[in-house]
Amino acid sequence: MARKLVHEQHEGKRQEILAAAHRCFLRYGLQGASISMICKEAGMSPGHLYHYFPSKEAIVEAMANDYLAQLHGHFNGHEGGASTATVLLSELWSMKDWDALSECRILFELLAEAGRNEKIHAILKENTDGIRALLTKTLEAGQARGEVDPGLDPGHTSAMLVAILDAAPMLPLMASDIDFEQSRTLITTMVARFLKPPK
Repeated sequence: MARKLVHEQHEGKRQEILAAAHRCFLRYGLQGASISMICKEAGMSPGHLYHYFPSKEAIVEAMANDYLAQLHGHFNGHEGGASTATVLLSELWSMKDWDALSECRILFELLAEAGRNEKIHAILKENTDGIRALLTKTLEAGQARGEVDPGLDPGHTSAMLVAILDAAPMLPLMASDIDFEQSRTLITTMVARFLKPPK
């Protein structure tokens, strides 16, 4: 029992550090945020932080992996009868408003960093490959049920869907008057029409 409590406390502190890093990355960018800034945000010394993460890159890697685990949860949270489009856009449907989606904007910091840093590029590619594998399985299941155009290549289509999912959180930055609920429904309709088998 004591070991479980220690593990829970360790994991809780780890999540606090990741949340503090996330806020710093959104505020200062991945390049601009330093370990000292993250420590100040988390309310701990560098020595204490290094007990949980050996480097800033390790924090970024954990954030990317946590994002994939969260996405798995969104996919697995749907009932069997949910439409293919809704399942594919499950992360978008889990959100309540644009403010909730702002948490996803860290991905754009990671994408920018991936252009400069091979290790971050490899982490993002590995995570994107995992997301695409999930999307591909969902598309294949939809094709087997007759809901998805059999002429679409599931692997290639999954890459296009990743682009849509990743771009959605940016909409209010480009068009501040856009309504969240209408936008989410419209994106789902667009994807559903794109996937629909020809008559």
